[in-house]
Amino acid sequence: MIWNFRGAAFFSAALVMLLVGGWVFLGIAHAQAPTRIEGQLLNGTRDAAVNSTANIPVTLFQITTAGPVTRTVQTDTQGKFLFTNVISDANAYFTRVDYAGVRYFSEIRPPEIAAATPISMTVYETQALPANFTIDRVHLILDIQPKRFNGLELVQVTNPGDRVFLVPLPIPKNTSDVQFQDIREQTLVKREADGTILYPVLPTTSEILYGIVLPFTPPDYVIQIPLKTNVAQVNLLVAQINDVRVSGNNFVAGAPFTSQSGQMYSVYSAPAQNAATTFSATISNLPGADNTRQLQMVLLIGGGISAFVLLAYPLFRRRTRTTKTGDTSETVARLQALARLDDAFDAGEIQEADYYARRAALKAELLKEELGRET
Repeated sequence: MIWNFRGAAFFSAALVMLLVGGWVFLGIAHAQAPTRIEGQLLNGTRDAAVNSTANIPVTLFQITTAGPVTRTVQTDTQGKFLFTNVISDANAYFTRVDYAGVRYFSEIRPPEIAAATPISMTVYETQALPANFTIDRVHLILDIQPKRFNGLELVQVTNPGDRVFLVPLPIPKNTSDVQFQDIREQTLVKREADGTILYPVLPTTSEILYGIVLPFTPPDYVIQIPLKTNVAQVNLLVAQINDVRVSGNNFVAGAPFTSQSGQMYSVYSAPAQNAATTFSATISNLPGADNTRQLQMVLLIGGGISAFVLLAYPLFRRRTRTTKTGDTSETVARLQALARLDDAFDAGEIQEADYYARRAALKAELLKEELGRET
């Protein structure tokens, strides 16, 4: 089943599935319903004007079974906001703010947390892309379908400052579609007329995950990724189908990765790439028809649960260190594998290049698994 990611009806349904499915996964019970929601807008840039967060529109999303219901209020002189007459039987709530050309979202809250804890949102002043900015890592994970790759791209970036800037994402040439793991990100990015996708990077370390569809003509295809920024490392993971091979300049082959579904991936790493150049890799012996059982590698925004699982992972990892769970579902098993991998890397048991490639592949497996549940 291929999901249609567009349209208001889909937006409503996807958000409902995201919130309802996600909170069920974490086992949170609706113990209290809010009648009002309050919060404050803060500016995280050190030299920002004192009144920078005054009179800013804040929109509340109330996720109901019929779809999202929105309300908008203005902040006061201190950046505080208050929503009254809140829909008390909504499944979850979050807020949105547009500031200095960038869109911000609060965390998603279930009713009992929304009722008890004010929402705090931090915005930043916006600056131009810093000179010589370097993307930490790019992971490209490809499954092979008849005459196309269905894939995921995971981009890791670090912003050490206190302002936000827009980063042009490294998208392969001829990509026919780009979709993000969180439906809210579809309204967060800026799409230029030339196809460039600009993603706002906040002052932190971020992981940007999006799905791609890349047509090819067998038997050989050269993937080309024009780079508008420096990239410190590129990892390429390609499904092992028949005698498919990968070659490229300065590639270092890593240990093959085997997913929990049994699919094996060849793993290759490339060294630093410079801005204004094109990263390329040749994939040879591609099949002209699909004679194997392959999972559809379409990024799951429609189901929403996968996006929430990945967002909830840090909380899950903290829980696994202090408690043992009796849940033996495949989703929890994959989260446990992700937590074990992170712990092994923290302990110095895994080399850095191998760690990042395997971590990206495990995140892709989480998305594919949830797609199977919804089709």
